[in-house]
Amino acid sequence: MADFATLTLDREIACAPDRLFHVMRDRALREKWSAPDTDSVVIIDEYDCRPGGREEIRCGPKEAPEFSTTGLFHVVTPEFLSYTETLVVGGQMMSVSLCGHEISERAGGSALRVTLQITSLVGPELFEDYQTGWSASLDNLVALASG
Repeated sequence: MADFATLTLDREIACAPDRLFHVMRDRALREKWSAPDTDSVVIIDEYDCRPGGREEIRCGPKEAPEFSTTGLFHVVTPEFLSYTETLVVGGQMMSVSLCGHEISERAGGSALRVTLQITSLVGPELFEDYQTGWSASLDNLVALASG
């Protein structure tokens, strides 16, 4: 049985939209801001951020990054970034998600809206993990892009 949820996360960022787009797409910067806390790590093993491109990521605790994601990029423009992502832990598929990132200009910088449409294959409790992890990562993105 599958469970479904849509999460929408909004951030205002004190940088130009082109700077935000760069920080979101740059591989090394993405590894920095994606880890939700100092005890976690994001390792991008494969990265081709263009329509039709893919990414392979390992993440989780620094001593044992046991989570794996595979992302397939569909739209990559300065205004909108969209990809699908599967999350696997210990060989078990946990979720499949459609991730949309809308970037727009606002007074004083940029607005970012991230919409996650999540299919959990392990129960609805996974949605809280998404909310917590993505919120922390986006807070890191705001700090890095604004700095």
